[in-house]
Amino acid sequence: MKTTEAMIKQGYWLFHYRSYLPIILILFSLACIWYNKTLYSYESIWFDMGCLLIAICGEIIRIIAVGYSADKTSGRNTKKQVAAEINQTGIYSIVRHPLYIGNFFMWFGISLYTRIWWVVAIFLFIYLLYYERIIIAEEDYLTGKFGEEYALYASKTPCIIPNLKDYIPNKYFFRARKVLRKENASLFGLIVVFVLMEIFQDYAHFQKINLELHWQLIGILGTTLYLVLRLLKKRTRILHNERQIQKNLKEEQ
Repeated sequence: MKTTEAMIKQGYWLFHYRSYLPIILILFSLACIWYNKTLYSYESIWFDMGCLLIAICGEIIRIIAVGYSADKTSGRNTKKQVAAEINQTGIYSIVRHPLYIGNFFMWFGISLYTRIWWVVAIFLFIYLLYYERIIIAEEDYLTGKFGEEYALYASKTPCIIPNLKDYIPNKYFFRARKVLRKENASLFGLIVVFVLMEIFQDYAHFQKINLELHWQLIGILGTTLYLVLRLLKKRTRILHNERQIQKNLKEEQ
């Protein structure tokens, strides 16, 4: 098997199981925090908020990509690749894989929060190998489905490093309901990870849980937002897209 073919095969496999990578990274980070417990003898709200801000910047990139993307694209599916069309405007006109850039900043902020330089280095190495293969597999799928159209798009749009001068205005309006529906769990998961790591840091060094006020407020606000949006998604049509609303109305008639 050729190297490229092997990487494509690995990429499809990693795409299918990509939901497990965060769990592995979190468990690894917690183990490293416990091993290096003397690092957490001091607290700094500025460091805390700096790491969280980096991670939130990643979520903002995801929000922009998802909010302006076409339906049945930029999804969280893991069973198979799905793409109804090629997103080529807005953020997708300056870089081909904005969602993976967003994921990078989210997990970079988390890795920095461990305060262990070699954890950050390991994260960067794993992220590079992991998403390199997923990107290769994704582009193999898109090339197979869209052929010359995707080849032309890929030839003029960089893979990871944005090229701002080639920006094309968004084809679609920003759809806030789509973002709230799809990114609610991602944002909540981000907050949970930070709060969990802060609790673990405190317990590792002080043998007690002493969660600072700012983390308490962030945890409460994040949980409240998540539960409200989840309730709206399950019990109402507020967060449904227009097609889903029309489908539901037809079923009730």
